[in-house]
Amino acid sequence: MKLNLMNEMQQADSLSLLSDNETLSNYTRRKLIPLFHLYDGSKKAKILKYLTKSKEKDNFLLAEELLGENYKDINRCDLATIELISYYNQNSKCSYNTELSQINWNKIYEDDQIYRRLFDKYSNNPRKLDSVAHLAIKQDSLNRKLIKFLIKKHTLNKILDYDCDCSASKSIFFIAQHSDRDVNFRKEVMDNILKLNSYPLDNIAYLIDRQLMNENKKQKFGTQLKFNVDTNKFGSYPIEDMKNIDSLRYEYNLPKLSVYLKYANKLR
Repeated sequence: MKLNLMNEMQQADSLSLLSDNETLSNYTRRKLIPLFHLYDGSKKAKILKYLTKSKEKDNFLLAEELLGENYKDINRCDLATIELISYYNQNSKCSYNTELSQINWNKIYEDDQIYRRLFDKYSNNPRKLDSVAHLAIKQDSLNRKLIKFLIKKHTLNKILDYDCDCSASKSIFFIAQHSDRDVNFRKEVMDNILKLNSYPLDNIAYLIDRQLMNENKKQKFGTQLKFNVDTNKFGSYPIEDMKNIDSLRYEYNLPKLSVYLKYANKLR
């Protein structure tokens, strides 16, 4: 049964990355919803995300119903979408903190992404690409400084406890992930979230791999990619246990490595 659950989810993962939203939602309704009760909480959240990808009203109604019945098994931030988090909050009230509510986490996230969105645009213009990279490095430093201040003032645990829309979780993840120039900061964030048992597993996998790569060690999950000029394709940095990589990726809510690589190269 466990193998069947994994195979069905991995097929949905493939559709999520390589097919259209309607096909994904239809597959989810046919294949995953009947098995919904057998999956753990993080997989339940993923199924609900896949179900509502097509934005059909009936799928949202079903997702709302399933969340109402299963919200105690699911972590809010695993749901990822505004609609699903809103359904979740209807059942599980999120504590409100006046001071933390004043922080514009979405702006912090946008500040992290603003220059990275230009990398592809200027990929064939080395001079502009170098300029954009310098701006990104400068902005990363400012972002880390702000997050360090907020964590020191409030603690990471408190920030995440009051993170009712999961925007803080997302922002802190990206800033930590992009902290190659301050790996101690990333490790501090990573060590803290590993104790919480409530942080999205796929984000944890990305943080662990990025840290291992910075330490010149083999990665565990295959999340970190490099471009091979000979094949003109993306491949993964060295992986610790290739034999069991897809089983490990499944446990951390990641698609099969071959699907991930196909998707990465499709985006080029």
